[in-house]
Amino acid sequence: MRILDRLFGSGGIFAYHGVVERIVSPNVHITPARMREQLEAVRGRYDVIPLAEYLARRDGGRSIAGCVAVTFDDAYAGVARLAAPILTELDIPATLFVVSGAARDGAQFWWDRAERAFETDPDGAWRQLLARAGLPHAAAGAEGWERFRTRVLARFAGRFDTLETTPPIRIDADLRSLRFEELAALARHERYDFGVHTDSHACLPFLSEAECEREIATSHRVLLERLPRVRAVIAYPYGLFDRRTIECARRAGMQAGVTMDGRAPSRFSGRYTIPRLGVMEDRSPRSIALRLNGALRPLLVARERGLHPRLPAEASIAS
Repeated sequence: MRILDRLFGSGGIFAYHGVVERIVSPNVHITPARMREQLEAVRGRYDVIPLAEYLARRDGGRSIAGCVAVTFDDAYAGVARLAAPILTELDIPATLFVVSGAARDGAQFWWDRAERAFETDPDGAWRQLLARAGLPHAAAGAEGWERFRTRVLARFAGRFDTLETTPPIRIDADLRSLRFEELAALARHERYDFGVHTDSHACLPFLSEAECEREIATSHRVLLERLPRVRAVIAYPYGLFDRRTIECARRAGMQAGVTMDGRAPSRFSGRYTIPRLGVMEDRSPRSIALRLNGALRPLLVARERGLHPRLPAEASIAS
């Protein structure tokens, strides 16, 4: 099977997010047991290499068939507590894409708190969040969540700081950003390096060019000041980007950009649109193997109707 993987150009970059013991968002986060299952399966069939080596192979025209790199977006606390022992045991390197603003004080992220409110307190905290987003009449179910998310991305550029509710929203302690001192402790192990995930996790296509460039450049500068092995690679927040975003990334000093493609890898993507496969609790090792197969990419792209997530349209929702 490993020979077939190489012949058909399999391989790619994994994009994990939070690692938690109790799942609230199975389409985003993952338990340690599931992550171990996935990584053990991958390690048995692929060469798991650092992201920097993966990108160097692409740039040098060398094959990336049969190679997988592992990344974690948002640098959640659960990566250090729950994922690191597994990565050490399996001898797997990883890149953490850090939100520099959140790493200053170990902040939580709006989407985790909002989803917790949506799941556990639909008539209380969730309704308060809808009202603060200007959607007081939105449905309480899945439609309401999609309208809320679209509003936050398109109108607030992915930054939503009005999350204090009565009663307050409580989320898992592992769903906060690692602080810089915690990241520095993790960085003592050579298997970890770090990339740029902007300063505030903004939805970059909805910012002005100056603000977009500043989000990227500030984050890169701060990471270089605080951590070793910082790569000039950006993971676009929410997986969303456009041509202008790519130009801002170039001007901010980025040498590469990775996306959230979610379908299958491609050796033909540009340096600033390198796809990653989102990996979470509800993705089985078999599903991952299928999505890593380059021969299936056209079918998966056709099914998903595009190469990357579409930008949310504020005009598509009503207050």
